[in-house]
Amino acid sequence: VVLDEIHTLVGSDRGNQVLCQLSRLSRLTGKNPRRIGLSATIGSQDLAANWLSADSGRATATPTVRNERLRWRLALEHFYIEDDDFLQARDANATASKAKSKAVSDAGFEYLYDALKDKKALVFSNSREETELVTATMRQIAKARGERDRFLIHHGNLSAAIREDAELKMKNDEFDAVTCATVTMELGIDIGKLERVIQVGSPNSVSAFLQRLGRSGRRGDAPEMIMVFREESPLPNAPLPELIPWDLLRAIAVIQLYIEERFIEPPRIRKMPLSLAFHQTLSILASSGELTPKALAERVLSLPPMQHLNKESYRALLLSMVQNDFIEMTEEKGLIVGLKGESLVSSFKFYAVFKDSEDYTVRCESEEIGTISTPMPKGERFALAGRVWEVLEIDVQRRLIYVKAVEGKMEISWPGDSGEIHTKILRRMRQILFEDTEYPYLMPNAKARLLAARHAARRSHMDKRMFISLSETSACLFPWLGTRSFRTLRRYLSLNAAELGISGITSEGCCYISFKTSPGSKDRLMARLSRLLDENGVMLESLVGKSELPIFDKYDDYIPAELLREAYTVDRLCEDEIKELFVVEAKKEI
Repeated sequence: VVLDEIHTLVGSDRGNQVLCQLSRLSRLTGKNPRRIGLSATIGSQDLAANWLSADSGRATATPTVRNERLRWRLALEHFYIEDDDFLQARDANATASKAKSKAVSDAGFEYLYDALKDKKALVFSNSREETELVTATMRQIAKARGERDRFLIHHGNLSAAIREDAELKMKNDEFDAVTCATVTMELGIDIGKLERVIQVGSPNSVSAFLQRLGRSGRRGDAPEMIMVFREESPLPNAPLPELIPWDLLRAIAVIQLYIEERFIEPPRIRKMPLSLAFHQTLSILASSGELTPKALAERVLSLPPMQHLNKESYRALLLSMVQNDFIEMTEEKGLIVGLKGESLVSSFKFYAVFKDSEDYTVRCESEEIGTISTPMPKGERFALAGRVWEVLEIDVQRRLIYVKAVEGKMEISWPGDSGEIHTKILRRMRQILFEDTEYPYLMPNAKARLLAARHAARRSHMDKRMFISLSETSACLFPWLGTRSFRTLRRYLSLNAAELGISGITSEGCCYISFKTSPGSKDRLMARLSRLLDENGVMLESLVGKSELPIFDKYDDYIPAELLREAYTVDRLCEDEIKELFVVEAKKEI
C-alpha cells in the first residue's frame, strides 16, 4: 500500500480514516501488507514512521537523508498598495481607457505580471479569494496592455472541467500558460517543467514553502520562486502593530528556519478524533452486523487513531448515539445501526470522513463553473474562476445558480481555516526583527521595508518588553507564540480580564493582542499576570465556556457538547509555552 504525500495525512481525519481502513482490512484478511509512505517534506520522520506502521506489526525503515547544499533562486519584493479601487463589475459601461488606468495603478500586481512574462509558471495564493483576485487582475492587466490572456485558475471550488483544463495546458509544453492556484496545485499533480513559481504573500508553513518551491526546478535546474508582498501604506499616526510587515517577517522566518536548521513542522496528532470515532462506529456496525457494546468498543478503540481516546469518553459517545437513534440496542442487548444511522450509512457521502460541500453549483448555460457558499439574489454579481458572473436564475431545491458572464472584477469569500502556524516561526520572526542580518534574497523595496520595521520596533523597545503602551489607555502584547498557544493565551486574558484590569481585547492572527487598560495599570500588568499564572496555572478546561459548541468536523453536529468542549481543550489549546513565556522569561522584565 503506497501513500503519497504522507505528510498531509499524518494526524488529519482524512489520513486517520485511511489508517482505520487499513487496520480493519488487515484484521479481515489476516494479512498486513507492506506500507510505503512518500514525501519530500516530512517534519518528523519518527512521528511519520510510527503513524505509518501503527497496528501493522511491522517496523518502519526510514531513509538517512544528507543535508545537501541548497540551490535556490529566491527573491522577495514588497509594495505598498497605491490604488486598490479597481474597476468593479457594476461599471460595465466604463471606457477602455479607464479600465487601463485602473489596471496598471497597482505596482505590486504590475511587478507580478512582468515576472510572469514569457514564463510557464504557477502563482500560489493562500486563499481561494486571493487566487480569484490575482487571476482577475492578471487578465485585466493583459487586456489593458493589449496582450494575450494566458492565465488559468485552479482551486477546490472550481468544476472538475476547469481544473482539468488547467492541468492539461500546464502539462503541455506547447502552452506558455500561467495557473493561479491554492494548495490544490501544491501536491501530486504532474504539470511538467515549470520555469518559475510566484508566491503572493507568505506561505503559512515551512512545509508549504518547500512543496511550492519544489514545483519548479525539476530535471536538474535550481528551484525558483519570487514572493510578492502588498500592503496598505501605514498612516502617519498608525499604531505600532501596523508598522510591522508581519507577512514579510513570516516569509523570511520560514526560509531561514529551513536554511539554518532544516526545520519542517512536525505533524499534530489528534487525541480525541470524535467525528472519526462516530463514523467508524457506524461503519463497523454496518459491515459486521450486531455487536455487544464491549465488542464494539474493543474494535473501535483498538484502531490506531483512537489510542488516546479514553473509554469514558467513548462510552458517553455511544450512549448519545443510542439516545439519538444513530445506533439501536436490540432485545439481546446487542447494538445495530439505528434509523438515523441508516440514513447516513446509505448515502455515498458516508464514504469520506471529511466534510461534504453544501455549496451551490454555478452553471453558465451547459458549462459547470464551480461552487459558491451563499447564493446571490437574481441580478447580483460575483467572482468565480477569475471572471465575473451575473445571476440569472436560482434553483434552491437543486442548489443550482444559472449565470451569464460580464466584464469587470469583484471579490468573493468562502468560509475556511488558514491553518496553524508553529511557534518556531513566530520566534524566528522576532529574531529577524531585532537582528542586523541582511538576507541576500530581499529585493530593494523589501529590504527597505524590513529596515523601517526594525527601526520602529527598536524605538518602541519591543526587543525588551512584550507589553507595549500604545496610549494612556491602550496597550499591546507581542507574545511570539504559534496559533495554538496564542489562542490559549487570548482566552486566558479574556477569562481573567477583570482581575488584570484590561478590557476590549482584540487580536490579529497570532501576531499581537491589543486591549484597553486603566491609566497607570500597565506597569503592573506583567507582574500581575505572572503571579496569576504562578498561583493558578492555566487550567485549560476553564477556558472553554459552558455554552460553547466548537464544531469543526463532519459529524461534530452529532457529538455531545461536553465531549466537543473536552476535545477542543485537548486538541486545540496548549499551556506549556505560555507558562515558559510568562513564568520564566517574563520575570526578567519585572
